[in-house]
Amino acid sequence: MQQYGIPHKTTNRLPFLASRLIHSDPLLDGFYRPFQNRPDSAHIKQQQDRFTTQHRENLVNVISQQYQHIQDAPKAQIDALRSPNSFTITTGHQLNLFTGPLFFLYKIIDVIQIAAKWNAQKDGNNYVPVFWMASEDHDFEEINHFTVEGQTIHWPNKSEGPVGRMSTEGLDRVLKTWKRHLGKRPHAEELHELFEQSYCKHSNLADATRFLVHQLFGSYGLVIIDGDDPQLKQQFTPYVEKECEEQLIQTTSESTMKRLEKAFQKKMKPQVNPRDVNLFYMGGSGRNRITKTKDGYDVVQTTVSFTNKELVAALQKHPERFSPNALLRPIFQEVVLPNLVYVGGGSELAYWLQLAEAFSSFELPMPMLKLRSSLLLVSDKQHRKLKSLGISPADLFLPSNELINRRVRQISNVEIDLSSLKTQLGDQFGHLYDLAKHTDASFLGAVQAQEKKQIKGLENLEKRLLKAQRKKLVDHVKRITELQQQLFPLGDLQERRVNFAAFILQYGEDFIPTLIKQIDPFNKDFVCLCFSK
Repeated sequence: MQQYGIPHKTTNRLPFLASRLIHSDPLLDGFYRPFQNRPDSAHIKQQQDRFTTQHRENLVNVISQQYQHIQDAPKAQIDALRSPNSFTITTGHQLNLFTGPLFFLYKIIDVIQIAAKWNAQKDGNNYVPVFWMASEDHDFEEINHFTVEGQTIHWPNKSEGPVGRMSTEGLDRVLKTWKRHLGKRPHAEELHELFEQSYCKHSNLADATRFLVHQLFGSYGLVIIDGDDPQLKQQFTPYVEKECEEQLIQTTSESTMKRLEKAFQKKMKPQVNPRDVNLFYMGGSGRNRITKTKDGYDVVQTTVSFTNKELVAALQKHPERFSPNALLRPIFQEVVLPNLVYVGGGSELAYWLQLAEAFSSFELPMPMLKLRSSLLLVSDKQHRKLKSLGISPADLFLPSNELINRRVRQISNVEIDLSSLKTQLGDQFGHLYDLAKHTDASFLGAVQAQEKKQIKGLENLEKRLLKAQRKKLVDHVKRITELQQQLFPLGDLQERRVNFAAFILQYGEDFIPTLIKQIDPFNKDFVCLCFSK
């Protein structure tokens, strides 16, 4: 096993704000709580003062209820949350079918490892890794598939409401399709059984996902929570009322974005556009946005409406019918959890940064923000190809054409770079410019035009020479292209396209323990992990 650290700056794959956050840009001071190697004692005190015994009891009851159908639930971890000295390290994600892309796993491993390392410091506190299921999202098209070895497995279904409440009906047919694709390969049966136990033995997607994630990470003490719960939402109701009355998310987010633009002297587009009411209503017609009107509130694309008084009454009587959007959800999460760290992707952290002033307005402490780990997984065979082709892991992040041209220049047996000739040409024209000083302006113009023509001619010759060498080295070019396409499917990061099942097929049950051993959440680099023998 070999690791290569590649600075995120080199990969050029992070959104602007996330790239500034991971490099601790001082211009972001005051916009967030930076991730550190150890907990912040002042932050811990804030959470102890805010999070009451009753809040903790409610949280434990809710989580215990959600785990009632899982025999080996992490009871000790759940019960530990009753203690005023217990805190959570949290990440969250949509309920992607069979976890979806690889980074789903990386986020969870980060929180497991942070909690383990902080617990090892034995400071008198207990740190619990938590996975928050984004069960109320309604973008079914984002979660209804996963890809293994170039084959995308789809769940042909329709959903208009929160995906966590969706029936798993039809997933038995998806399993049959996948079985045909995998055949009798090593470890295929293990994957079939995991899929079947998760999706064919549970009635809704939230329960299925909880079971699946628990099977993968339960032994590491991970606690899974579903925010779509009446008790948790009852606790959140005062904050929702405040949001509806004062439009805090919209006003504070817009203010924060202006401050960020001023700090960086750069026009910025918000990651998530705030609305006048950042809330959905989950009724019989699905999950529909609530909007402010002159007389109260309307539920978009329905006949449902509320006066101010009716909305407050509905929130208190049926909190489960109201769902926060992407900007309000972090507030909800921090209300119901004694949380210290949130681990998210680059785009996620960009909208958390929009909420800097919102947390203050809601009188909530903002958690430390940690960019999730990123990995490129390379097999032993692929690693040997990299070496034979003379390519470094960092080279793989170059655009394909640039990578090929660079490598062709390196291995060509003729000089392709004509920079020295351009320099000589510049020296010769320098002499002509000296002569031009002693004659009329028309001669100077002729010299300039001729110089431009000559340099352009050399550049064209250089391009033709490079093209000719690429043809001559066609086998080498083909091998580079194939390898890059394997590791960057469709030109995208592997972690965004490939499902963990592809690696279970290669490495079996050792795959996830290997990832947990190799991922270091305190490493700020993009890691290329080579499964070398």
